[in-house]
This record gives sequence, C-alpha cells and structure tokens, in this order.
Amino acid sequence: MRTRTLEIAGGVRVVVPYSLNLLTPYVLIEQQDWFEDEIGFVRRLLRPGQQAIDIGANYGVYTLTMAKIVGPTGAVWAFEPASSTVALLAQGISANEFSQVVVECSAISSACGTARLALNDNAEFNSLVRDELPAVATETVPVVTLDDCLQRYNWNGIDFMKIDAEGEETNIIAGGRRFLAECSPLILYEVKAGPDFHLELVSEFARLGFESYRLIPGLDLLVPFDVDSKPDDYLLNLFCCKKDRAASLAEMGLLIDAATIKAGTDARRFESFYQSHRNEYTWDRRLSTMPYGASLSSLWSTSAGDSAVVSDALACYAISQDASLDSFMRFRGLEASFQLLQSLNDEISKYLRLSTLTRVARDYGARTVALSAIKQLLHTISLLKGRIDASEPFLTPAKRFDTISPGASIGRWMLAASAEVVERLQSFSSFYVDDSTRSRLELIATLGFGSEEMNRRLQLVKTRFDVQRRE
Repeated sequence: MRTRTLEIAGGVRVVVPYSLNLLTPYVLIEQQDWFEDEIGFVRRLLRPGQQAIDIGANYGVYTLTMAKIVGPTGAVWAFEPASSTVALLAQGISANEFSQVVVECSAISSACGTARLALNDNAEFNSLVRDELPAVATETVPVVTLDDCLQRYNWNGIDFMKIDAEGEETNIIAGGRRFLAECSPLILYEVKAGPDFHLELVSEFARLGFESYRLIPGLDLLVPFDVDSKPDDYLLNLFCCKKDRAASLAEMGLLIDAATIKAGTDARRFESFYQSHRNEYTWDRRLSTMPYGASLSSLWSTSAGDSAVVSDALACYAISQDASLDSFMRFRGLEASFQLLQSLNDEISKYLRLSTLTRVARDYGARTVALSAIKQLLHTISLLKGRIDASEPFLTPAKRFDTISPGASIGRWMLAASAEVVERLQSFSSFYVDDSTRSRLELIATLGFGSEEMNRRLQLVKTRFDVQRRE
C-alpha cells in the first residue's frame, strides 16, 4: 500500500493511504486538518500530563493530536480493530516520535471475545457485524471491554475519552459500567450514523450520571444539549460528563452547566449588563474598525436602513466576541443575537441581513440555518449580478472576510464570500460532493478573493473527477 505523511494543525504528522478516493487523506490534504469542530475544542481542553482514550482511533487524527498535547508525561490509549489501519497508526506514532501512546488492535464492546469486522474502503466506516455477513470483506478481530481494560491498564484519572464506533456505542457503555462508575472523563461520542440520530445514547449516558452537552463552535464552549429540541442536521457529536467534571470545566470557562441555565439568574445578569453597556458594543465601535466597515461607515451613519433589531443583534454578537467577559455572558450574547435575527422573519432578506444571520447561526451551531441563509443570499446576488444594498451595517458571513478589503466592488467581494461559505457549509468536505461543485470553485478563483483552501479544493476536485473520467 502506498502511503503519505500529512501534517495537520499543531505540527502533528498522520500517515494515511495515498489515495484521493479515500476520505481521510482527501480531507487532510484539503483542509490541513480534520473537518470536525470538536477537534479544535479538544486542543483547547487537554493539558500536558493528562490521560486520554481513543475508541475507534482510525489513522490517528485524534490520537496523535491528543498525544502531542499531553506530551511524554501524559498517556493516550488508542483502540482500532482493523489490522491494516493499525499498521498506519503505528507508523504515525513513529513519525511523531511519540512514546506516550499505547495501541491495542481490538474493538471495544459489551463482552470480551472475537467478532467479525466489516471492512469498508473508507476505514472510518468499518463496523462490527454479528448476524448475517455483509457483502464487503470482513476480518476477525479481538473484542475487549472498557471494564477489562480498566483492570489491565490500571486506569486512574482518565481526563478525556473519544468514542467513534459506528453504532457500537450502546455495547461499549454496557461493557464499561464499572469504568463509567469509577472514572469521570469528559466523553466525546458520535450521535449520528449516516442519516440517523441516535439520541437514545443521551439517555443511556444520563442513567449513569453523565449529562450531555453540545459544542458552540464560535465560542469553543459546551452548553447543555436539549434532547427535546430537533438537533441541527449537521450535528455529528456530543460531549458528556459527570457533575464533578462539569464543575471543573465550568471553572476553566469551557462549559456552562445545566443548573446555571435553568436557574435563570445569569440570564437576568446578561440583560442588566446589556442595558448598562450596550453603547460600548454598537456597530460604529466594532465594525467600523474592519476594512469593509471603514469603507461603508459613512454610508451606514446616514442610512435609514439600520433597524433597532439589527442594531441589537450586532451589539449582542459583539458581546459574544469580547474575550474579557465570562463564558456565560458571551454565550448569552450569541444566543440573543441569533434569536433577534430569526425574529426578523421575512425582513431578514433585506440589505445584507442574511450575511449577518449566516455568521451568527454558524457560530451558534445552527449550521442548517446558516446554510439556508447564505444560499438565499448567493442566489439573490447572482440574480442581481452583484448589485447589492449595503446601506445597513452587517457581519461578513465568515470571519476570514473581516480582514479582506472589498476594494472597488462590494458586490464582487460579497459574491466571493457567499460562494466560499456555501462551499464550506453544504458538506463537511468536497469529498462528499460531485463534479458540479467545480463551477462554484472556479467562480471563487475568478473573483480573486479565494482562500488557499478553496484553491486546494478546486485542484482536488479537478484531479479526482478527471481521473475518474479517464478510468
């Protein structure tokens, strides 16, 4: 098998198969990192000397990232059942010169023994099978339990655990009741497999004292997950932990616990703060310092387009971006901004409010809302051939464009921004799309505001689909 060593964020080297037809190498070349927001949170979470477990380590994107952070005084245990995948994981460990990783070529489930592992072309989707054998190739693999490993490895003080086991999560919980009773890690677990959500896992963890949280991407913050609300279509993972770990994470500014949300006292504290400090967060103090805001501020000052709701939404968003404030105040600011923008209903399509909604919704973790908004804006700009009404203050649809001057054509600049954000939001990677995305990537390149990643995407799409045509 030909392999390739790719470097991702933090200087971590990952060894993968050398093929653009496989998910992991494609994504790491395209984004120079993994596509999940959660990996950024893990980088912020872990500290040197800590201990972590990776169940479903695959080629080691998370394992190697965690090992880099915890360092030689820490430890990472990685479980990956597929022998060919483990071989590349071992090469990745060697490429990084790590001594703090223990690799076990086993699956984790409800009982020790053996099982058949269905081998997908993309190793991320390998899964245990116990009934009728699938049409794909299989491999017999050892199976262990968390409780067995607790005793064998003498685990004590595990800080973090990731579970990505393609539907095996319930069995992992069943085989780890002693582990989950004695240990108190923060757990990252997959809650969506294919098109289906497995929200029963929230209840299963809750019965063992683990409350579930979702990540707020724009703040790198965990907040309680509401199992009664419809999850965002793009939600893949949740976190869970016991109350003691939640308390320590809250002290670090990484989590807001359910009790704080339910009490409502901090909501009143936010409202009081907002009323007292609103003038410190108005658009003329915040947006006018950015290249696009500087060129438009005089127009905004004289325009009648600026509505009170939009002004409040922009001010609340500015509060969420103030790193000097505590995590709850920032979260409430982001939440208030999102709710205000949604309250505009049909009025949201005026001026560039859809751009503002895209930015706020994506930061809040409402990716489906963000994608719908930016698609609508891109369609409108395309119909109007770049003629837009920028007479009301707005947020760019992505942070990258905050620092890019629109130059002589605000319409061309916003068209480029909208096209790039659609490209980022519609799928986790261009690996998942067909050749039709090429026209949008070519448009982005032509407009002259594209990022290096958009250039890489275009080249990857061209290479991948041109090769397929020749074959």
